[in-house]
Amino acid sequence: MESNPITSLRALAAEIGVSDIAALVLDDPRFARWSASSQHYQHHYGTGGLVQHTLEVALLALRNRAILWAFHPTKMPTEREVFLAALYHDAGKMEDYTEITPSNWAGTDHKRIIHHISKSGIMWSRAVDKFPAYRDIEERVLHAILAHHGTRDWGSPIAPKSRLAWLLHLCDCLSARCNDADTLDVVKHYGV
Repeated sequence: MESNPITSLRALAAEIGVSDIAALVLDDPRFARWSASSQHYQHHYGTGGLVQHTLEVALLALRNRAILWAFHPTKMPTEREVFLAALYHDAGKMEDYTEITPSNWAGTDHKRIIHHISKSGIMWSRAVDKFPAYRDIEERVLHAILAHHGTRDWGSPIAPKSRLAWLLHLCDCLSARCNDADTLDVVKHYGV
């Protein structure tokens, strides 16, 4: 893997054969520099946090899919479903946060009234409208995006009900919790 997360994500997209629809996220100039949170104690805070988290989730999900595939080959989602769910799951955060200064990020009104989970689902559906070859996986990936926080208490409008959704949810949690492990003393602030 390259040390540049965008380069690594582009390489994965090319390897899996989804470079066209992946480019809608990867070519957005905000994506490479955006924060994944607005609070210094929350996961992947600061410049470049969103792309780093996205790469971690994609790699975790693809590698865990490969392990589970060995035991359940007919029941596991495809690599393209896994990668695209991981790539799009937090893309809406580009609307949830704004850069005040290079080291200071804040939440937006969008976060309060729409939230990244819904926006990420909208972005995915609009991407499929541009690339209808992905229509066959649209709803499976959309379900995973909408369920990736796991419960309504954590912001998901629905709970995971598929292998793809569980894989995305658990890999998202693993990336997030490992990243904020050094700030777990302030975990009460966001109830995880």
